[in-house]
Order: sequence, then structure tokens, then C-alpha cells
Amino acid sequence: MPLTMNPSNIDDFNKLQEFVRDASPAAWLEYAEELRDSAEYVWSRDENQLCIAATLDSDQRALEGRKISIVSRTYMLLAGFALENLLKGRLVSTNPTLVNQGFLSNELKSHDIVALAEKIQGLRLSEEERRFCENAAKAVPYWGRYPVPLKKGQLSPEVGVDETLRQAFLGLFERLAHDLHWTIRDGWDSGVGPKTLKIRSVKYGDRIDPKEPLFDEPK
Repeated sequence: MPLTMNPSNIDDFNKLQEFVRDASPAAWLEYAEELRDSAEYVWSRDENQLCIAATLDSDQRALEGRKISIVSRTYMLLAGFALENLLKGRLVSTNPTLVNQGFLSNELKSHDIVALAEKIQGLRLSEEERRFCENAAKAVPYWGRYPVPLKKGQLSPEVGVDETLRQAFLGLFERLAHDLHWTIRDGWDSGVGPKTLKIRSVKYGDRIDPKEPLFDEPK
């Protein structure tokens, strides 16, 4: 017997299509780029406003000082969200079922950037990249946006961003964004209707051919 569509399930169907469309890997990549650009804008506005952070030994004596940004919390928050979007987009690119039921799967309901990175096959983090991800994973739910965590047992020190950490983030972002783009550049299929067509971008190494068709010729 054919399915009879009534106003309620038509509305539900349309909402599903809209949700899955907006949860496509290309959407995660686009938002990640915007967040990265916003982090860099914040950094550029205050790049000359640095402070000295001292590393202390067990007797609270200063061991060394390093120059960190006065907007470290904001930068780390935006950068953390940028990486989180890239990693989630990469996961969705190879597993549409993470979003195609009309809700985010439990696998995507996490701010643990290190854990998300470990789900990406073949991804290896350098020591500095891992350190940045570990710090960002704490900044996103807590000190990047609030003065205190949910409970006293969740207190953790804020981490100042210096040029070394910034470059670790930018290098990792570029690597992840490039990988995600090349994973979906010839299209992505949600399995429930919404699809993306071919995507070409010179910033990720594509050569743009205006005569290239959006669709492949049927075999």
C-alpha cells in the first residue's frame, strides 16, 4: 500500500530534508572556515598586545616567561569550535547516518576534540597539535566562555596562546580542511535525499575548469 502523506508527515519530511542539508560536510567546512577567520581577526586586532606568562616550579618560582595573547580565551574558543566543526564534518563525510535520521548522533555530541580526532582514520597529531586540541577541549565547554565550570571538581587552568600554539592550530586546521574538501569535492550523498554536487576551490589546490559539468555522465 502506498504511503499516504498528510500535513504532519509532510512537514516532518521537509524538516528532515532541511536538517540533513544543513548537516552536510560542506556546511561543517564552511562554518569551520568562518570560525578560523574570526579567530584570526581577533588575533590580528590584538597581536601587539601581549603579556608575559611565567611557568612556575614546585616552589612557585618563575622558571621561564613567554609572550601570550591577551585574547587567549577568545582565540582558543573560536579555534576549538573551528576544529570541532572540521572533525565532525569529516566524520559525516564518510558516515551520513550520523545526521540523516534528523538528529545528531551521540558520536557528534561531544566537545572532546582529541577524541573526535582519534576517530579520523590516518590522522596523526604532532605533540603541539595534540596539546592545542587538549587545551581547546577544555576551553570550549568552560574557560573559553565562562568564568567557572559546572562543578568545582572541573576547575582547570586557563592556557595562554602564544605564537607556537597558534601556528600548531593553523597548520592542523589547514590539513584537516584540505582533507575534508578533497573527500567531498566530487559530491556527497546523505542517503535520504539531500546531496551536494561537485565542489571546487583553488585554496585547496583545485584547478577551476568552467566547462566542467556539475554531474558526471551516466555510465
